[in-house]
This record gives sequence, structure tokens and C-alpha cells, in this order.
Amino acid sequence: MSPVPHFTEEQIAELCDLETVTDWLEQAWRDLGAGEAATTLRVRAAASGLMGSAMAASWPRHRVVGGKLYLTHSGGYSFLVALFHPEVGLVATFDALGLTAIRTAAATALAVRHLAPPGAHTAAVFGTGNQSRPHVEALARELPLRDLRVWGRDPAKAEAVAQWGRARDIPAQAVADADEAVTGARVVATVTASSTPVFDGTRLHPAALVCAVGTAKPDRHEIDAVTVQRAGFVVSDSAEGARNEAGDLIHAAAEGIFDWDSLADLADVISGTVTPPQPGTGIVLFESQGVALQDVVIATLAHQRSQEGPRA
Repeated sequence: MSPVPHFTEEQIAELCDLETVTDWLEQAWRDLGAGEAATTLRVRAAASGLMGSAMAASWPRHRVVGGKLYLTHSGGYSFLVALFHPEVGLVATFDALGLTAIRTAAATALAVRHLAPPGAHTAAVFGTGNQSRPHVEALARELPLRDLRVWGRDPAKAEAVAQWGRARDIPAQAVADADEAVTGARVVATVTASSTPVFDGTRLHPAALVCAVGTAKPDRHEIDAVTVQRAGFVVSDSAEGARNEAGDLIHAAAEGIFDWDSLADLADVISGTVTPPQPGTGIVLFESQGVALQDVVIATLAHQRSQEGPRA
């Protein structure tokens, strides 16, 4: 029996470019919205400072099933993704820290593709961690950017992210003031682990798209109640999972300013089941928690490309 291949972070980065991942994820979410793919809610097991989490998905288009198992602890995260095929069994395993960053940025890219106001040339990224650079790239790919602001609590880290962007011909600049970063931005992405809102929602452009990525736990709270209240359309990558994980919405619902029944699912938007407002006619809020189908998409792409041999 041949050993099951394991893909490192470096191999995944070489095999999976953000543009292709975004296109594949778009197809997967069309399938999900049409009932031709499935993904579970995340489950967690926590005790004495250690937390284990798991989620799974099925994508019949490529005859694969897969999922993610990971550890959360005081020092950070450790991820593993596994991919299965009905004729083969376990196909491969994958390091998944970088995989998670790419697939999460691809989800934001899809939200931008389908929900951003036309001609949005000014955007902002809040946060300087693992998600920041992929999100800078995602916004640059999907928007006709002339000004991309990067904000972080550590100005030096914000400047490092901006420099990374400029080295790739992305018009990025570090901004020290959060209000300055958000004012006039037509697309705003928050990728922090903050437990308090990172900007004042009254500063938002009246037709902005806000992509809230970091609040994948109920105690996190990147977006203030004003932003939720001003949003004319709120959508998530898992409307069901958001009830347990989207801290921004959980806080807003507790304050009586958000109705869970109004929350749409991005898969339904992409598949055409739900029609969003005309882009640019009001504030749109995309809440991203991450679902297992995203992991399965990028694992499938990496494995298929590895079978094709060296890329040109």
C-alpha cells in the first residue's frame, strides 16, 4: 500500500493560487445552494484551556469528502485537513494554517465579487495577522483599487502589511487612525481577533460592503451595533452556523437590533436562490465564519494539481 501523501504549507501555496481557489469556491457554493454539496456546522470540545474543533463537507462534483480537525490553545492554532475519495479512501492530508488563510480570503473575494458597489476603488483592511496579506491580495484582485488602507493596533505591523502589498503593485498604505481608515472606503474587511469593535460604524460610506472575518467565536466583536443596524442586507457563509459563532450578530441580536430571520446565506446568493439588493444601494454586511466546504475545495485543487505534474 502506497503511503498517503501529506501536503505542507509550502506545497499548498505553490499549487493553489487565490484566483483559481476563488473560482472553484464559487462553483462549490453554487453546488451548495443547489443542494448538490453539503457542509456541517463546526463542533468544539473544550476543557482546561484546550479546545478541539472539527467540521466536514461533501462535494459530489469531484467525488470527495473531507474535513478539518484542529487544536486551539493559548499559543495559537494547529490545523489538519483530510481528503477522501469513495474508491480510494483517504487520499491525502494537508497542513492547514496557510490553507485556511487562502480559502478564507477567497470567501471574502466572492462576497466582493457579488456584493461590492460598482467601481469601488477605495478599501480598508483591519488587522495584521495571518489573514491580512491574503485579504489585501483578494481585494486587489476583485476591485479597481486606487487606495487600500491597512490598520492595525501595532503601526509597525500595519506598515509591514502595506509594504508587502506595494511590493506586489497594490496601492496600499498603513493608516494609524481607524476612523481615517474606514472613512470613504467602499469595501472594508476586518480580520482581527478583537473582542471590541475596531471602527465607528457611523463613519461607513452609505453604500459600503463590510466583510467581517475575524468574529468566528461568540465572544468576538469586530463590528459595532451601528454597522449592523445600518446594514440593509446581512449575509453569511453559514447562516445556520452564524447563530452560534458570529459574535457581531450575536451581540446585535442580544441588543434587539438584529433579526436572525433576516440573515441570508452566501451560497443562496451565488446560486440565485436569494436576490440581494442592487450593489451600491446600501450597506451590505458579510459575516464569515468559515465552513468545511471551503477546506475541501482547496484540498481538492491542491491534490488534483499535484497529479498533473509540474506547472508551467
